[in-house]
Amino acid sequence: MNSLVKKILKTFFSIAVTFFLFLIIISISLYIYIGKGLEFKINKSNSSIASLSEQYNIDFDASSTINLIADTDRVDVYLLLKNIIINKDNDSFIKANNVSIRASFSYANIILLGSSFFNTEKILYSSIGSINIHFNEPVLNIKNLNSLDNGNLSKSDQFFPLSIKADNGILFDGDLEIGKFSMTLDMNQFENKSDIQSYSVDLESHKNFPADYIGKFFKEVTSIQDDNETVFFDINIKDQEAASFENTQILNGVLRVRDTKIDLEKFPVELKPESIRNLSLDLNIIDNIGQINLLGSVTNPKVRLKLQKEPNLQIAGSIDFQEILEPYLDLIVNGTDIFFAKEANTNLNGITDLRISISGKNVLDLAGELNIKKSHGFLVPLTNSTFETQHTIKKENDE
Repeated sequence: MNSLVKKILKTFFSIAVTFFLFLIIISISLYIYIGKGLEFKINKSNSSIASLSEQYNIDFDASSTINLIADTDRVDVYLLLKNIIINKDNDSFIKANNVSIRASFSYANIILLGSSFFNTEKILYSSIGSINIHFNEPVLNIKNLNSLDNGNLSKSDQFFPLSIKADNGILFDGDLEIGKFSMTLDMNQFENKSDIQSYSVDLESHKNFPADYIGKFFKEVTSIQDDNETVFFDINIKDQEAASFENTQILNGVLRVRDTKIDLEKFPVELKPESIRNLSLDLNIIDNIGQINLLGSVTNPKVRLKLQKEPNLQIAGSIDFQEILEPYLDLIVNGTDIFFAKEANTNLNGITDLRISISGKNVLDLAGELNIKKSHGFLVPLTNSTFETQHTIKKENDE
């Protein structure tokens, strides 16, 4: 989640550069048409504007306007870009009904900006005041997000404050609609790169959101899907001190999954994973601490499915999301009449009750007890046992 949020936030940075160049283009016009309440349309046939549009893959309606209000010590600039489209890799990346950009410039800074740009074709960032960008009902497609090159951040004194806000947006991943989102983002802009100061992102799932999309983030999950499943989530992730070296990220939200089926690639031990059916999951997160409850049925291939509808597996406990990409687990697993079989030879199988505690993050400590009810194919029938072991879920060289 944290990685995805950072990629989305950083993507807005390159968009901002386009708007700043528009502001510089109008700087000379200010001294010709100076006055209060000046408004004119953005001429898309202008060679400079056309070049910028092509360079940054941005298009907007011809009715887009620039408003200028000159006071005694500054000029307030207001851009309204209508029906804006920004493309990445020949696909639509962002669409919005309109985008508004607000900024104020002193007369001295306007001269510096214009002189620097037309003489060196570079922006004198220290002459730019704070800029606010507001996307109204944007449609954001993160399909090509991994192809964006954000580069390494090189800070200097050439920066300016930038605030971005998006309201009532729709988030897509390719053709899949993930859900509704809103966000606020405050940063310092350094050339075409940015240093995030604070952010807040809200995301609510689409009514037909598939559970299998979540399973893609877990290597040991082969699939999570069922025709009758329902999924709902509503999450907020924010960081009011993102520039701090400390972890100040806060996650809140809920996740509810009903009537789905999960298949695992493998178990922590050499047992053949059986499907968990009729799975329902509730996860509630308050300030990085989540409480989870999972109910499901571990299928027994020797018994007809219609006779296995009662849940026989429960997982409950807490999850600490202080480090969102590496949550700390503290869970208890209870199972009744759980079928098990060896991976190498499924003729070696049996039925057991179990109770297991799981704690840790990259390396999980597993401890518990097994109450063997039946065992088949073993030379010596299995007996009840207790165990302690560790299971690595993330290797040190994993990214």
